[in-house]
Amino acid sequence: MQQFAEQITYYLEMLRQGDADNAFHGLLEIDRDILPELMAVFRDTRDIGVREFLITVIWEYRERSAIPFLGKALLDAEPPIWRQALNGLVALASPEALDALRAERTRQFPRQRETEKFRCWLEEAIQQAEREIQKT
Repeated sequence: MQQFAEQITYYLEMLRQGDADNAFHGLLEIDRDILPELMAVFRDTRDIGVREFLITVIWEYRERSAIPFLGKALLDAEPPIWRQALNGLVALASPEALDALRAERTRQFPRQRETEKFRCWLEEAIQQAEREIQKT
């Protein structure tokens, strides 16, 4: 597939050089067909900052097709990643997004404190998504 590999590489290099704003907006201006490639780069990247950036770009496209991806990202151990997944699922508030959020209510972390922190964020996200759905 790799139709957008060159553009993704270009904008990620821009990000690494400190121009996150232009990298972000540059990626958002590309066709929505870039989403599967952005998701693949996210999965292949270990740099937490780049992963957080990518997940934000992905949910900012506001495509419901990203909901399963965001649901899986909730399983990430890194707080910046699961927080962005929560943000994305709230932004995409829908029955499917709400299901993805509710499915993680039993998630456990190695430390109880981490589990409690996650659940606090998760419950807030669920409430926000429910409010957004009620507005429609």
